[in-house]
Amino acid sequence: MAAPIMRRLLLAFVAAFAALAAFPAAAPAQEADLPSVRLTLLAQTPWNSSYDPERGRELVVVVRAENLGDDPIGDLAIGVTLYDRVRSRTAYQESLLTDPSLVVDAETLLREGTLEPGVPRDFTISFDLDSPRISPDNSGVYPLKIDLRSGFTSLAALRTPVVFLVRQPEQPLTFSWTFVLDHPIGFGPDEVFTSPDLELAITPGGSLAAQLGALRALAAEPSGPKVDVVVTPMLLTQLERMTDGYVVLDDGERRVVAAGEGGAEQADAAIEQLRTIARSPDVHIGTVPFAVPELPALLSGGLARDLEVQMQRGREVVQDVLGVTPSSTVLRPPGAALDEATLEELPKMGVATIVAGPSTVEPTPQPLGFAGPPTASPGQDGGVTAIIPEPDLMARLQSPVTQEDPALAARALLGELASIWQEQPSVVRGIAVVLSEDLRLPAGVYELLVQGVAGAPWLDTMNVAEFATTFPPEEPSVFTAPTPRRFTETYVEELRQARRLVGVYQSMLVEPSELPDRYDTMLLLAESRQFLSNSTDGLAFITAVRDSVAGVFGAVGVDAADEITLTSSTGSGIPVTVSNGADEALRVTLQLVSQSLRGTPSRELQLGAGESQTVTFSVEALRTGTFGVAVRVLAPSGRVLTEKSDPPMIVTSTEYNRIALVITVAAAVMLLALWARRFLPRRTT
Repeated sequence: MAAPIMRRLLLAFVAAFAALAAFPAAAPAQEADLPSVRLTLLAQTPWNSSYDPERGRELVVVVRAENLGDDPIGDLAIGVTLYDRVRSRTAYQESLLTDPSLVVDAETLLREGTLEPGVPRDFTISFDLDSPRISPDNSGVYPLKIDLRSGFTSLAALRTPVVFLVRQPEQPLTFSWTFVLDHPIGFGPDEVFTSPDLELAITPGGSLAAQLGALRALAAEPSGPKVDVVVTPMLLTQLERMTDGYVVLDDGERRVVAAGEGGAEQADAAIEQLRTIARSPDVHIGTVPFAVPELPALLSGGLARDLEVQMQRGREVVQDVLGVTPSSTVLRPPGAALDEATLEELPKMGVATIVAGPSTVEPTPQPLGFAGPPTASPGQDGGVTAIIPEPDLMARLQSPVTQEDPALAARALLGELASIWQEQPSVVRGIAVVLSEDLRLPAGVYELLVQGVAGAPWLDTMNVAEFATTFPPEEPSVFTAPTPRRFTETYVEELRQARRLVGVYQSMLVEPSELPDRYDTMLLLAESRQFLSNSTDGLAFITAVRDSVAGVFGAVGVDAADEITLTSSTGSGIPVTVSNGADEALRVTLQLVSQSLRGTPSRELQLGAGESQTVTFSVEALRTGTFGVAVRVLAPSGRVLTEKSDPPMIVTSTEYNRIALVITVAAAVMLLALWARRFLPRRTT
């Protein structure tokens, strides 16, 4: 460690110097002349204490400096300024943006050499937390500022919290955290992956790889922190497809990846990691509906039946791939999308607890700005308990700092959890966070956050189901979730029509086939939440199903004479030939339709693939002369597959129908009798 130039000679002078360093340039012209430098946090001692030798008073911080200008920067020094303990969460949040007024300790550390343009340089700073102004009685969060200086000019600064404990926390803050492991549908109806995004996500350094690595480290602990992990069936489905080898479009070029190679091998490793994580007794596995649909979009579209299918299939996928049964009573609604109809429907499906969003209910005002209750009872009947993530913590995860400096973002989140605990350190309280499917955090956040939570003595982790029981809603909440998105009526109708076509196709099959299930799966995929904003890609799945089934229907042909004559000498037979040009055996019904024929002559047929059959119908004409007869081929469900009706088959009948003849003669006799009565003498009186 470099020797300090100045070490508490006069605390007042240090405080004044630190305050000036926070504002190195007063005029815009001077700011424009300063070299452009960026500081990022690489590592920091998680927490310090006066009671634990392993977490003593030595604070070690590693920062990286980058010269974004064109000229070398010399005369380097690192300024370290520790400010007084914050007394509230509001003060903590302000300390991450501006300098507090009271300085506890400060040092200036010389660094040799220069900072060259485009060449990052890492600085390790060791700082002893031995100032008498650090409270010996109260644990707390102390703001720390580190700035890079050239001479007496501060070029860049970062602010990070220092958690200092004076005793082992007697009543830690109960913490519920939920990871949502997801990846959007990345393949088309032809099962070709449309981009290498999932490959990149599971490659070392990718976001999914980072989450899996962090969670696997937790699972390896004999008594690690409790955590809830929601694994979407779509992620598992895509990883499984990749393990068998796949085709991916990369910059518009088709690339084939064989099983056991590249992304296929990494996908297999990712599944094994997930299985290891799922087997941990401290990890509770949850899931979402199969294609990750937003629940209100299904219910508002009249697709409640599909929701039940989606829920069931989602659980089946997780159980089949990971070998564990996901919770059926706890649900993370995809995108945290909810409405009153959804809240009424979920209890009917056995859901008792939902992991909601920070804006699901109206916040309950708290004294002194304390964190609000972590659970709520949304909806009119209070049928489900909602876990409500703490809004400020969720906003911090979504801030630009998280993308720019993942380590600093993780430290800031842990510092805020410590400040929330310090609001009421002796009271049993709970707080929740959801690392949701929409956060898209940089990979570096996960490991640091997991390590920080795992080692934080001021946090006591708890799984969602137990958390909901431990912290029941205090009173009914005002439901204020944003208006959920909907599919258009046209989209829903396209979906329904395609599903009806699949049902017709299934009724025609003679032998068992995997195709109806595959078509059903594609239609379930079309209900995914990602297609609410991109209906074109969703319609591609619907269209593919419709076109494929229509191709089977179109492969059924009918052939009959354009004209035929029925006579007593030639007989009353009408021959019709039906052909099946599809690749599977089909069950159909052949039918003749005409008002001039008795009944509707029909015949049920089974046609093998590529087979044709000729059927001769023995018909009975109701009249003589010429009339049209439509020839139809129907599915067992009654849907017309093909029809010869425009023009119809022309039938000429010269054969008298015996029954018709009897009826005609009887009618003539009756008319004759009525006519003859007029010639009979009438009785006179």
